[in-house]
Amino acid sequence: MSNNRLRIELTGNDQITIESMLNVAMDSNFSSIMLTSASDGYQIKYVNPAFTELTGYMPEEVIGKDPSLLQGPKTDRSLLTQLREKLNSGDTFHGKTVNYRKDGSEFMMEWKIYPIKNADQQTTFFMAVQRGG
Repeated sequence: MSNNRLRIELTGNDQITIESMLNVAMDSNFSSIMLTSASDGYQIKYVNPAFTELTGYMPEEVIGKDPSLLQGPKTDRSLLTQLREKLNSGDTFHGKTVNYRKDGSEFMMEWKIYPIKNADQQTTFFMAVQRGG
């Protein structure tokens, strides 16, 4: 991941402004974005509209569920093992495998998963940026 971090001095209502900017960036992104917890089975906490376009799942159908709902018979299990190893070590993951839409149709998905760390440098969430390919 790039070292070009967003650094803005926050004063007054700036925190709300930053949150609004990030919401617009995620909701309007052409790439599918999924946020999951780093614990409790990687529960999905957020998906953007591009996720719905890619998979056919509405947010209310996936929030609180495990991302494995996109997996099926042709999903590369060895790649999933690599994914878990990367996530457990706090590293970024990049991979490509067959996943499945809500209607059961297959699609090739490429994705990167980034650890989101708190002030104590503990991973609390993961952000997956996904695209069909």
